[in-house]
Amino acid sequence: QDGSEGPTMVVVPGGRFLMGSLPEELERRANEHQHEVEVAPFALGKYAVIFEEYDRFATATNREKPSDEGWGRGKRPVINVTWFDAVAYAEWLSQQTGQIYRLPTEAEWEYACRAGTATPFSFGTTISTDQVNYCGNYVYGKGRKGVYRQKTIEVGQFPANAWGLYDLHGNVWEWTSS
Repeated sequence: QDGSEGPTMVVVPGGRFLMGSLPEELERRANEHQHEVEVAPFALGKYAVIFEEYDRFATATNREKPSDEGWGRGKRPVINVTWFDAVAYAEWLSQQTGQIYRLPTEAEWEYACRAGTATPFSFGTTISTDQVNYCGNYVYGKGRKGVYRQKTIEVGQFPANAWGLYDLHGNVWEWTSS
């Protein structure tokens, strides 16, 4: 209704997968036991919600715009929003578009993140700052130290996973409905 196109969505195919991590996976937590989950097809944003999108919502609903920590707004993923803010944004999108928007479940998010793989990351068993924005001072598995950018970067700077979704590993933490 506000004239914008809304976020670009990707249809994620339904399927079954083993949710959780293998017992030998590095940094595994006790509650991450593997169990089979079936996921119905659903749509997920191609990118994390960006400031440009969230700021439009904040203006339309007279909400205070969240701080960008001085890193920049525009195409950077929105930060400093609560779970309640994220739910309100999805409800507003639903009202604006006539489509149903919601946060993904944890199972849907993990399924989309893995994109048909069974490895810790959609691109394999280790991670690098050539693939993901995170604190490169830390090494995971047989990875190597990398760049520590100390802030978020614009979405879509790294390759998408096999299902065309960007930045599911790193850059920001993401809310789920569960």
